[in-house]
Amino acid sequence: MSVWSVNNEGGMAGTGIFSSLGNIGTLATATATLLLYRSYRASLPKSSPVRPALVLDAIERDEPLYYFGVGSNLSRKKLEGRSVCGKKIEVLSMEPCVIPHHRLAFNMAAFPPLEPAMGSLEPLPSFYAARKNDDDADGGGDDGVDAVPPPPTSQALKAYERRECHGALIKLSAEDYERVYKSEGGGTGPHQGYEEIVVTCIPYDESKSPVQALAFRAREHVRLAKDPCPSRRYMTIIREGAMELGLRPCYQRWLNEHPVQGPASTLCKQLAINSMVFTIPLAMMKIRVVSNLQKWLLFRVYVLPTEPRWKRAGGDVLASVIMFPTACCGAVLRCVLVATGKMPPRFQKFIEDLN
Repeated sequence: MSVWSVNNEGGMAGTGIFSSLGNIGTLATATATLLLYRSYRASLPKSSPVRPALVLDAIERDEPLYYFGVGSNLSRKKLEGRSVCGKKIEVLSMEPCVIPHHRLAFNMAAFPPLEPAMGSLEPLPSFYAARKNDDDADGGGDDGVDAVPPPPTSQALKAYERRECHGALIKLSAEDYERVYKSEGGGTGPHQGYEEIVVTCIPYDESKSPVQALAFRAREHVRLAKDPCPSRRYMTIIREGAMELGLRPCYQRWLNEHPVQGPASTLCKQLAINSMVFTIPLAMMKIRVVSNLQKWLLFRVYVLPTEPRWKRAGGDVLASVIMFPTACCGAVLRCVLVATGKMPPRFQKFIEDLN
């Protein structure tokens, strides 16, 4: 037997081993992906959130109602442009107010690393304690039904010094409120991100009485256990809205000192933008499995900007790997839309803002 024959047989055997290992790796990856997908599906709610009687009655009677705005809705300009149908939201009144025993939470899962989270109103543990005390004083609990829901699991990254949340008390027509609700994903079915809660708002103007208002809270399947950093873009809108509205100086100081997400690497940012170009239209067509599964994976590798540089670099690499398939699809779609002149102006503006 020749040396070439031996070497050739050895090479073929080595190739066979590598091929087997590759097949095993592919099978393991597919199995892990399937298990992750099943875990993700199991975490999704099976029904839409129940809407409060306050909003249903207002819609039925066509009466105005109050909405408590936090996050980007502190900005009147942003709020007026909220309507998904393009019609301007008419704000009947807008004034600063405060809600005891709640906080502005950045726990609504969005799209890391560019937009890790959106704002949400989150009850504090003191809210549940106060509710329980009220029930005990009223003699509640004798029927064996616990009227107090379990405490929240969401933890603030940087807590405000007082147990209260400041924001905008906004009066809207029932029709315009519905437009705002739908612009925040309301009415889209069991997987919508926000649920409506009723809160008691205390206006800064002491001559006015507290009023019941509606606010948006992140639902459990998108509610993060610990707040990540909001993006600098998003936090700038909030800070400018708080200044415009005239919120308390101590609250504005807290907003100004709150950590924000640092800039992603150029590669990671472009992958994220192209990925969103692909996943957002899918979500608008109610095909959310791709974006939701990707988001679920991205939060598993998310690293806070306060962590050491090597951890952040590792997080960027893993995030880039996760986004790569959808980013390729998004890059192709983006080129087609630009070449055909069919890129929606609002979508183009969104991409420019992210850049």
